[in-house]
Amino acid sequence: MDTSTVSLEKVEAAVRRLPAQYLKEVLLFVEFLEYLASSGLAEDSSEDADLWQAVLAHQAYREAHPDESPEVFDSPEAFLQATADL
Repeated sequence: MDTSTVSLEKVEAAVRRLPAQYLKEVLLFVEFLEYLASSGLAEDSSEDADLWQAVLAHQAYREAHPDESPEVFDSPEAFLQATADL
């Protein structure tokens, strides 16, 4: 993906294509970027860039190995019911 020119419309379109379950992570990342911008830490971002590359590598691994993803439960009761035999 060419990220040299990214418009707000492209970002909004990309967010709208995501499943709703990822919106919280998107918001957290945007808030993290806001923090970096407001604190002046964005200029020294080599460590952050490395961390973000690790996040991207982890996401790529999860996509390549969907069978290794943990099961997600929508309530504590669902978890207890699923693990009752353990």
